Amino acid sequence: MAVDIVKMIADELVHLRPDLPVYRENQRGGFQEPSFFVNKITTQIKPNLFGIQARDNHYQVVYFPLATKPNTDMDAMEELLKNNFNRLNSFAYVRDLEFSHSDGALLMMFRVSYRAIPADEGVKQQTIDYQGGLKNG
Repeated sequence: MAVDIVKMIADELVHLRPDLPVYRENQRGGFQEPSFFVNKITTQIKPNLFGIQARDNHYQVVYFPLATKPNTDMDAMEELLKNNFNRLNSFAYVRDLEFSHSDGALLMMFRVSYRAIPADEGVKQQTIDYQGGLKNG
């Protein structure tokens, strides 16, 4: 089963601010302000026993603030995200939050860690033969 973590991030952002659009792809005409843009940065995979993998995915969320009061808007959004953006449903926790300002936008970088367990699609035991009874009875 494939997991769409970017969609989970977008769902959490929409939960926090339902009035703002969340973009996953670059927009030809530019981004509406205020809005969010979600971008995957890197993935690290560490193999474990039995095909299980420890996966670290690093993401960046860019917040494009209101043009009229960008610094005030970015500070308020940073506080909202620091206090409320800490878990993606019941899937995983958000780790290592880091905020910065660049080119008039708020950047939030973070890590989502989880264990990927391979699905066992093999045939399971379909029948059981049982011969039993009471001994000496």
